[in-house]
Amino acid sequence: MNQKRLRRPYLEAIQSIKDYIDQHPLEIKTISTLIHQTHSQIGINLLHQGFRQLFGTRIKEYEIRKRLEAAANLLMQDDLTMQEITAKCGYSAQSSFVRAFKDVHGITPGQWRSRYVPLPLQEAC
Repeated sequence: MNQKRLRRPYLEAIQSIKDYIDQHPLEIKTISTLIHQTHSQIGINLLHQGFRQLFGTRIKEYEIRKRLEAAANLLMQDDLTMQEITAKCGYSAQSSFVRAFKDVHGITPGQWRSRYVPLPLQEAC
């Protein structure tokens, strides 16, 4: 991709969309919805190019990473079952969730919970 210097309104729009993803990681969104929710005035193609230029990743990859970071927090703090967390994160199949979680964190959600949740909380789950 050509490294173009983005104008200020586009930089602000891209940052606003990133901030929205950060603040709503478990919300499943389309690119059009992100643009609409943040009241951004940016085209989809420019958003894709600019996001990758600024943050070094595609929007969907960033969104998935944030969703799985939120999943890690749910595993540590909540007494939700693995199926409930899977559904909350937008996955219909637990195997897909486990695979995606492992891609991001290097271990399965079960291993994460065993490693990072204190024993009294694990027994309650």
